[in-house]
Amino acid sequence: MNIFYLIVLVLVHAGFQYGSDTAGTFNNSEIHWFKLSEAQEKSKKDGKPLFIFVEAEWCGICKRMQNTVFPHPEISDLLKNNFHPVLIDLDSRKTVRFNGEEFTERNFARILQVQQTPTMIFIAADGEVMGRQPGFMDREELKNLLLYVRSDQFGLIPLSEFQGN
Repeated sequence: MNIFYLIVLVLVHAGFQYGSDTAGTFNNSEIHWFKLSEAQEKSKKDGKPLFIFVEAEWCGICKRMQNTVFPHPEISDLLKNNFHPVLIDLDSRKTVRFNGEEFTERNFARILQVQQTPTMIFIAADGEVMGRQPGFMDREELKNLLLYVRSDQFGLIPLSEFQGN
């Protein structure tokens, strides 16, 4: 009976360890979720924009994207090769650093005017918001959005025209 409790304790502890760290690999995808300050530092060096995924623990749609969209190799490769992905929890009081200032994740989401979860925000290397997309996106929709943001047509034509190409 004691070995049973030991196994349960180890499994529970491992679950808490895995669930508490938002920086790193998520849901067995190959996406490395950076800390906000680290992503911004890297962006300043290589020019790749930040991909901010604002989610909440209670958000079923966010979990659906994390479980069905992000793990897909096409999406994880696009994120890995073209962006510095960051997870922000809408309700978290965890401190993050952006543009040299400290905020809670919650306040950072408010500053970015996030009004629903999930919301995807693209931030340029200079720290300026390039654009945002609220709501669930399936794999194909997200793929098109990521390709559009990294294209030379971003900002010149609407996404709907880009998708028609």
